[in-house]
Parts: sequence; C-alpha cells; structure tokens
Amino acid sequence: MKEKSRKHMDALQARALLFQRKLAIKNVDWSIPQVPKLDNQLAIIELGEDQIAHCSKLAEQPDGTINNAIAGAASICKSLVMRDTKERLCSDNDAQEVSTWGHSVLKPLADLVEEVSALSVSALAVAKKSLPTTPGSDSSTILPTASEATPDQS
Repeated sequence: MKEKSRKHMDALQARALLFQRKLAIKNVDWSIPQVPKLDNQLAIIELGEDQIAHCSKLAEQPDGTINNAIAGAASICKSLVMRDTKERLCSDNDAQEVSTWGHSVLKPLADLVEEVSALSVSALAVAKKSLPTTPGSDSSTILPTASEATPDQS
C-alpha cells in the first residue's frame, strides 16, 4: 500500500479545507468617542465577496448611482460584531442611520473593514505580504517527461 504524504491531497480535501476556513477578524482596539463602555468589546469580521456586492446594492440610489457613504456604512453594518460572541451589532437596514454616526467613528471603522477584508489595492498588498509562505513551496511545477515517468529497461 502506498502511504500518501502530507503534501499531497485531492481536490475534494482541498475544497473542504477552503470551505472550513474561518473569516479573519480584527479587534477594535481604540476607544470610540463618548462610548467608553464599548472599549474592548467590538471587532470587525472579514466580508465575503457576496457581502461586499450587497453593500453596493444597499447603497444604490433611484438613478442607479451608488451612494459611497451608505455603501461604507453598509460594510460597517455587515462587519461590526461583538468581540466575544461574533454577534452583529447592526442589521443591513441600519446602513442609512449608521452613516450619520460621524466621521470620527466611521473612518476608523471603515479603515479596519478595508484592512481585514483587503478591499483596497494597498490593503490587499499588505494582506499578501502577511501571508505565511509554506515550507518547501515552489511556484513552478515540473512534470516528469515520458522517459522519466517509466523506468528504463536496458
């Protein structure tokens, strides 16, 4: 019997691992002005592509344009959670109201959403740099030639 090495797995196993991946989360580690009771209570959870698209849809105006303030507030609504329980604080319907929280609250939260979800080019570059490299990984794959694949019978 051939023993499979840890390096090799089939596509089904790889797929299962990807679907079991937990979303990234970053703690809100600053005090929100005038709300000290929330210190060390909040976090921002990574948004999936479907959620990002839904933020734009929530911010769509009757003329088809996107209200960026509402889209940003919607992303905060979807990602702002209680640190310990991961329970969302706001519903999707709160985006309009969240957009009125004030820039001193919204900007740092939006920046954290951008960072944890790699929404901008710079945030994506930082995310890529912080990814660990796998030991022995080689970006090139060399397939054996026909003569190497079959043993020489000389």
